[in-house]
Amino acid sequence: MLNVVNISSGYGEIQVLWNISLQVGEGEVVAVLGPNGAGKTSLLKTIIGILKPYRGEIFFGSKRIDGQPTEKIVMEGVSLSLAEKELFPQMTVRENLMLGAFNKRARNKLEENLELVLDIFPRLRERQNQKAGTMSGGEQQMLAIGRALMADAKLLLLDEPSTGLAPIMVRAIYNGLKRLIEVRQGFSILLVEQRVKDATEFARRGYIIANGRIVFEGDIASDVRSSEFMHRYLGV
Repeated sequence: MLNVVNISSGYGEIQVLWNISLQVGEGEVVAVLGPNGAGKTSLLKTIIGILKPYRGEIFFGSKRIDGQPTEKIVMEGVSLSLAEKELFPQMTVRENLMLGAFNKRARNKLEENLELVLDIFPRLRERQNQKAGTMSGGEQQMLAIGRALMADAKLLLLDEPSTGLAPIMVRAIYNGLKRLIEVRQGFSILLVEQRVKDATEFARRGYIIANGRIVFEGDIASDVRSSEFMHRYLGV
């Protein structure tokens, strides 16, 4: 579904990523791990078009999407949920969700996608008329992910969904994501995560980025659990 080929990217003259290549298959969950400042979020921003790559290619299905504007990439079926959430605090849960369905294809499937979001995150169903700014951090994270799904995404780029949250809320979010994979056939997720345990329970295959370069690719569900591996690649 997603094929990133030798991408180098950054912020103006400051290069952050060097020759990154990775793949996400249809219906697959793939994790990207790495220490703070490794370039994980920059990778997601480059895929979605917020950052323009210096060189390399990105394909979504058969279409090349690098260099395309973000709104066009979203219309192709790629959506991004950032750790910062970027919700509209004075708007209700439902209003925030509606903002995610801005393209024509998403508007045509608005009710179907809304029901999907409310199914995987029942707390949002209970709080549809509550202002987003009055919700807990975990509920806001659910809302941010739900809004990204309202764009009728086929691939979700998910940036550190557990950041700053209590374990019970992290569990609720991952349970919702597992439910999403079960009910939406062929749906894929590229997950950037700091919590190694959560990532390895959700995704079997993954990549580790350090200093803007991929240093490991493989079966993270088994390999990452060794203390030697954790120290060598993740610095813990």
